[in-house]
Amino acid sequence: MKLKNIFILSFLMTLFYSCNLINDTPDTVFQLVGLNANKIPRSFERVFKEYREQKINGKLKIPASDNKTMKPATCVEAVNYFYSNTFTADIEKIKKLNVTDDAKPIIAAGLELFEYAQEIQKNDFPKIAKMIDDGKSEEEINLAAKNLDDTKGIELDKKQEKMMKLLLPYANENGVEYKQL
Repeated sequence: MKLKNIFILSFLMTLFYSCNLINDTPDTVFQLVGLNANKIPRSFERVFKEYREQKINGKLKIPASDNKTMKPATCVEAVNYFYSNTFTADIEKIKKLNVTDDAKPIIAAGLELFEYAQEIQKNDFPKIAKMIDDGKSEEEINLAAKNLDDTKGIELDKKQEKMMKLLLPYANENGVEYKQL
């Protein structure tokens, strides 16, 4: 009898979870959408200034194939390694969230933000990194990074602000504890 009850309970729990009848918690939504937004650089100029300095100082490195040691890298290799897939896993996790109707606009805004940031990092970062590798002047590199800040960076800020305007009230209404800097 106990075995039968355990089997039935296991079956019902599996059915319950597999049918996504349980919503992800507001804390999970906040963690995946809000906190992962902190991965977005605030200044592309600063990012590329740091890359340029690392290249000049011979400190630009990425993990070697053994994943235990570091090896010298070009700026393009480093940017591709560190930035090209920054949000891939986050985007997939966010898409898999099962949320209540009040969280759906947050999810949509979060996906829009992360997909846009990913596109910048995959398409625009390597172009500026190549300028560094090609030995372009500091002025040319800074100008390219500033142009990225002044165009796509501004749009990225707008998308992040939109997402946060939805997320913070949602977090407050649902008792999610967080610290705002």
